[in-house]
Amino acid sequence: MFGFGRKRGYDEDFDFEAVTSRYEGDTLVSDYIPDNLNREEVNQLDNPYHLMVPHGHGKLVYLLHGEVIEEYEGEFDGGLYHGKGRLIWRGEVFEGSFEKGEFKG
Repeated sequence: MFGFGRKRGYDEDFDFEAVTSRYEGDTLVSDYIPDNLNREEVNQLDNPYHLMVPHGHGKLVYLLHGEVIEEYEGEFDGGLYHGKGRLIWRGEVFEGSFEKGEFKG
């Protein structure tokens, strides 16, 4: 999962693999996958170490080499920004209503 920014596009040289995230809040699913899975099972998963699905209220921060590139605090629904929230992305602040990951105003 890489929130608002993935949909908005970055140049083709952007290193998505270097993006890390921090989340605090409610979750729908927050299971960790045991590290005893075999390599074939791990390769079939989008994120082999954590199956986190934000749901309810929380704060999600994406970092690239330690610098914040996207920060959202507000309501989530099934992992998407949904409900009232505040997003900071590329120096812009979007505050108000989100629906299925899209800012509505």
